Amino acid sequence: MTPSRFRWGLLFIVAGVMLLLNNSGALSWDYWGELLMWWPLILIAIGIEKIFLRSKLQFISYLAPLILIAGMVYIACDVGSQDRLHDYFSSYRWEESADPDIKEIDAVINHGRADLFINSGADLAAARFNRFSRKPKIDFQKNNGIARLELKSSSFWNRGAIVINHGRFGRDWNISFSEETPLRLECRGNDADISLNMESIPLENIKIDDRNGDINLKIGDLRPKVDAEIEGPDARLRVRIPSLCGIKVSGQDYVTYLKNLGLVEQNGFYLSDGFDTSKVQIMLTLGNKLQHLSIDRY
Repeated sequence: MTPSRFRWGLLFIVAGVMLLLNNSGALSWDYWGELLMWWPLILIAIGIEKIFLRSKLQFISYLAPLILIAGMVYIACDVGSQDRLHDYFSSYRWEESADPDIKEIDAVINHGRADLFINSGADLAAARFNRFSRKPKIDFQKNNGIARLELKSSSFWNRGAIVINHGRFGRDWNISFSEETPLRLECRGNDADISLNMESIPLENIKIDDRNGDINLKIGDLRPKVDAEIEGPDARLRVRIPSLCGIKVSGQDYVTYLKNLGLVEQNGFYLSDGFDTSKVQIMLTLGNKLQHLSIDRY
């Protein structure tokens, strides 16, 4: 039996098993959409097979199809049954209703390469995921008046073992936070467009790390002090702040630009006129090597 016959025989058997699991509801039909993202593995398996077919290591030609089948089984286990909420092409929605007992939201968003949009809403927190992948892992807990939310991409290629840049297919994450509850937020990603409209959200602290991304941050004046820390080598950053807010900036790579804004150097920081007496003070810490920086008032 040739490795080619062995490969195609195994593929047909496994495909048949997966279809039976689909029909029984034990495996979601979204499996086939997920599998499409991994079709290059077939080329890799055939290549390995051809390389070792007529060599002393011919047995390796038979291992390549087994590796391919193992990948198909892994994806099936990762996708799970039809009962799980992961329609491959449609939007996902998640929400947590407003709760007067919650005094603060502490959120961490690991969005990978998915574009991220944040705005205010009526719920304590809500999200819609419209992306060419499954719903991310969502961990939400309430404890002692604090709501802790963590969103993390569940795609295998976003975990760091394998990275596949599968382009932009409307894979946006749209998230909203309460207009009433103070928010501490951390966003982590890379090569992503981030648009954070925090004008109507009582933001207290925000950390952003988006290498080579486009970052648009609009800060409101609902809290007396706001700390914003932004990093991302080669990222393009635009920050918008209310016209009457005081601003204090730390970022030695951008001294010329900060001085052109009219900010005054004091102890290594750059302050707007009247910062110490401003009713709303915004502290902005900038990481090194941003590709572009823009700070505007509205």
